[in-house]
Amino acid sequence: MQLQLGDERYITADGQLKTPLSLTVLLLFFLRGYVAWILSLSFFEDRSLILQFFYTNTHQFALALAVGLPALVLFVLTTQVKTEIAAWVSKAFRWAPLLLWLSWVLDGILLLSLIGARWPAFSWVKAMLLFGWLMGCWLLLFSRHLKRYFQLVRTAQEE
Repeated sequence: MQLQLGDERYITADGQLKTPLSLTVLLLFFLRGYVAWILSLSFFEDRSLILQFFYTNTHQFALALAVGLPALVLFVLTTQVKTEIAAWVSKAFRWAPLLLWLSWVLDGILLLSLIGARWPAFSWVKAMLLFGWLMGCWLLLFSRHLKRYFQLVRTAQEE
């Protein structure tokens, strides 16, 4: 891994790459279907009550889980970034931006489904989801930290 001036913000004291906060936020946003599912499993009184707060029908919940699949793959890859990065992780990280963009597009389809289900009614939850979706696009397009992190992980095995 070729470090440049300014790359010290990406490395911990023991030499491990730090996961950027923007990637963590993006992954949590795209994995919100799984987070809602885990929350519903921990709510013993009525497990479907929490899911009904976020999703109006089971089709939307299934779509949220499908949206989260590419992000879940990237989350697993991110957990494998250690001091010594395995060759398969380095190679798989070449697909990381594509996986994030795929999740972003699928999430847009999900948001259209959620907003279209009750179109004229305004909802703060849906407005915040739309804002988060647009912020995700902004992060994917312009985050230098995210791009440099992917570059460092991809080039870790070239030494």
